[in-house]
Amino acid sequence: YVGFDPKIEHRMLAGCDFLMMPSQYEPCGLPQMYAQAYGTVPVVHETGGLKDSVSGLWDEHRDRETATGFLFCGFDENHLKERMYQALEVFHKKHDLFRQIQMNGLGKNYYWPQAIDEYERQLDWTLDSDAAVS
Repeated sequence: YVGFDPKIEHRMLAGCDFLMMPSQYEPCGLPQMYAQAYGTVPVVHETGGLKDSVSGLWDEHRDRETATGFLFCGFDENHLKERMYQALEVFHKKHDLFRQIQMNGLGKNYYWPQAIDEYERQLDWTLDSDAAVS
């Protein structure tokens, strides 16, 4: 198959257990958001919009209620492999934790008006605060 079809993209994302997205640079990215909406767990490089939209599982006890995927820092194959091995171990040996990560992702809300409200709140807070003295 050559080309792009959004219907095929969504079917693929919905049918996967993982989405691997090791982009070196990613200003926004939608596939990781779509993946989470389908219960597909993203494994992504900690950069740009990927870092902003995927909450990583760094500590199994601390992050259990918030993790929506796996992030790796350092853009090289060893860091990617380390996160993939962790993701596969959770998938094969810690089914409850994997299911929790899926549910956390399914519960995420990427509705744009809500994001705009949060952006405006941050902007208002910044403009209302005292100027930094240098």
